Amino acid sequence: MFRNFFHKKVRISNLIESNTRHDDSNQLAKIPHSIDETLAALQTRLGESKDIIYRCFLLNQTNIRASIVYIDDLTDANMINNQVMKTVLSDLNDPPTKNDDLLSLYLFKFIDVGDVSKTHSISEVIEKILQGNTIFLIDGVSQAICIGTSKWETRSIEEPTVENTIRGPKESFTEDLKNNISLLRRKIKNENLRFLSLNIGETTKTDICISYLHKKADPSLVTEVKSRLENIDMEGILESRYLEEWIVDHPYSVFPQLDHTERPDRVAAMLMEGRIAIFCNGTPWVLIVPTIFMQFFTSPGDYYQNFYFSTFIRWLRFIASMLTLTIPAFYIALITMHQEMIPTQLALRIAGSRANVPFPAVVEAFLMEITFEILREAGIRLPKAAGQAVSIVGALIIGQAAVDAGIVSPIKIIVVSLTGICSFALPNYSLGLTIRLLRFPLMILASLLGIPGIAVALLALLTYMTSIKSFGLPYLSPLSPLTQGDFKDTLFRAPLFKLGNNKSKFGFKPKNKNEFDIEDEEQ
Repeated sequence: MFRNFFHKKVRISNLIESNTRHDDSNQLAKIPHSIDETLAALQTRLGESKDIIYRCFLLNQTNIRASIVYIDDLTDANMINNQVMKTVLSDLNDPPTKNDDLLSLYLFKFIDVGDVSKTHSISEVIEKILQGNTIFLIDGVSQAICIGTSKWETRSIEEPTVENTIRGPKESFTEDLKNNISLLRRKIKNENLRFLSLNIGETTKTDICISYLHKKADPSLVTEVKSRLENIDMEGILESRYLEEWIVDHPYSVFPQLDHTERPDRVAAMLMEGRIAIFCNGTPWVLIVPTIFMQFFTSPGDYYQNFYFSTFIRWLRFIASMLTLTIPAFYIALITMHQEMIPTQLALRIAGSRANVPFPAVVEAFLMEITFEILREAGIRLPKAAGQAVSIVGALIIGQAAVDAGIVSPIKIIVVSLTGICSFALPNYSLGLTIRLLRFPLMILASLLGIPGIAVALLALLTYMTSIKSFGLPYLSPLSPLTQGDFKDTLFRAPLFKLGNNKSKFGFKPKNKNEFDIEDEEQ
């Protein structure tokens, strides 16, 4: 029985493979000479869709059948009507006798659109149509003209929604890849700015773009980034996070290993440091590689204000991150095992406020922390008009009701509030998620081992962070390994004239000009 099932399974798999090979051969098939066969093949592959337009007509003075094919919602109707149709229906002074010559005449002389090319296969024709181009077919010719008429609705350039700054540019990326590239071009008007295009996703065929500064970025790093992106085997890419989980060095790590930003000025600054930016069509978030831990405590606004104040703000962010991670755990440890470390008057007040609380400190802490996380997520998911009000009012009402009911103590409400406020001070959302997640196992260790358990856990985290890398760059650099020259822009922000122009501030040392010139000559 199982043997028959196995043979049946093998036959089915062979049939699927043969059908796949047959489909691949059809995709690579050349365009038929007959325009009827070509249109039939396109209709078979694209299906019955109302938005796909097949416009057939006769060319003037030749009575040769022709057709244009395009998707209505992805193309510029004015360009098709005023430039394409008027051109192909205009009279020719001396029309050629051969259809192939007629196609070349339209291609090189008459179609007055900037982006015009020639295609030879059905698969190329379908790919161009799905990208918003218009296909021009002539009966008796096994080739087609692809006319760049793509145009669709896009979101206008607006202020950043997450990375807000008091001073600096008030523009952010959009979901359109071309607009994002143009925003970066406006920032960096340099001939060394490079863009490498990729297409990832078997179904979505998402456009991906790698951007870097030639003679700034390490060529081996560019090759590594391109290689990792090309090795992605996925059906669809809908957001840059899809790429991030495929190309990081440690995919199972809880720490963010790639930085992401929606600001063109930050991408430009990173490229000038020798970094590489990865653009993904359909999302305003751009990935920056490689990334180090100290990078998550910086903000674009740090460079638009006095360096003394920028250094002070960075220290506040670092302190806020440590408080967010450790305050609930220290509260549990002090209440449970180290009461002698609390001042006497404060200990008496805490003991009096916890007299009617029926739960131990760890249960009380988990109950309030999880409730706060639920309120935070509810505020994000609710409409903007009601989300903030509901989250704030809900926290006040629930906190006060929990204290009056004797479920939690007032000191725990203060601890939860301080933890939440400190978490909002972090400029990077991904790092905030990591810290919010890590504080729960830290609370469990504090309830079991007290302060020694917290110390061991923090030491284990620090040891782990020293072992991971982002595209070969140590995660804790320039602290580990120690690089004194790169301390100018970590927890301290030196004046801009001290940061330098030719050396990366994050551990990258671009090759000198002579080395790049030798490589260019070899290529």
